Amino acid sequence: MKKLNQVLNFLRIYLVRTWKMHRHACIAVAAGTALIFTGTAVVCSRNSDAEGKAEVHERSTQEGNTAQKEAVSSDDEDPDPLIPLGYQGIIHGVLSSKGLKNNFRVLGVSCEMVLVGQRMIKTEVVSRLDVGSRLLQSVNALDNQSWELAGTTRMSDKDYENLLAIVEAEAGGEDLEGRIMVTNVILNRVDSDEFPENITDVIWERSGGSPQFSPTADGRIYTVTVSDTTREAVNRAIDGEDLSQGALYFIAKNQSEEDNIKWFEENLTFLFEHGGHCFYV
Repeated sequence: MKKLNQVLNFLRIYLVRTWKMHRHACIAVAAGTALIFTGTAVVCSRNSDAEGKAEVHERSTQEGNTAQKEAVSSDDEDPDPLIPLGYQGIIHGVLSSKGLKNNFRVLGVSCEMVLVGQRMIKTEVVSRLDVGSRLLQSVNALDNQSWELAGTTRMSDKDYENLLAIVEAEAGGEDLEGRIMVTNVILNRVDSDEFPENITDVIWERSGGSPQFSPTADGRIYTVTVSDTTREAVNRAIDGEDLSQGALYFIAKNQSEEDNIKWFEENLTFLFEHGGHCFYV
């Protein structure tokens, strides 16, 4: 026991001497040791907090995934097991539409067309009409008809007005048929190689210095008022009604000079007489 006390006293004396001699170094070592222990405690505390937070996050994530799975599972539930969904629904819609006899038209924008069988209405089946071809055929037909009419009558607006005036001046006192016949004679001359090729030139033609139609010489062609009967007669003749038997000449004997009547009888072939006119070829 005595020896133990001696040893303890020796250690105490040694430590006191060492402290006195190395006091500053001991303080530094003690402070460093305390700092190390403090840092270790902080790190351990932070690690503990991080582990706790990670555990809480993991738990919340697991709970969210569980809720999402439950929601997806709830949404995926088919309220009507008879209605196919997904690719099976698309295939079912395509197969179902194959047996339809009527045409269908899709409604909505292009992105909605992926829904087979959705947003569709029934339409009537009608025969297809190529409007462009039909219209072109109609235009060509009218064009050909207009050329045929032009080739037959060779008539301008001026020709038409002159024709109305000369018929009114020559046959204004005749019936409808008589006016048609006078119109026929003028049109026959246009078609004949012996006379000019248009109505106006035929009406104002002169032969041997004498006018072919007297109203162009005495001016009556400029003073007449065209009646509805004359207009109808001219239009019917233009449309093809011909009562002239091919006549190229006519004369009103009761209003003509003897020399003119004699020339008609000696140089032309008599065809018929209607009203106040005799017709020749």
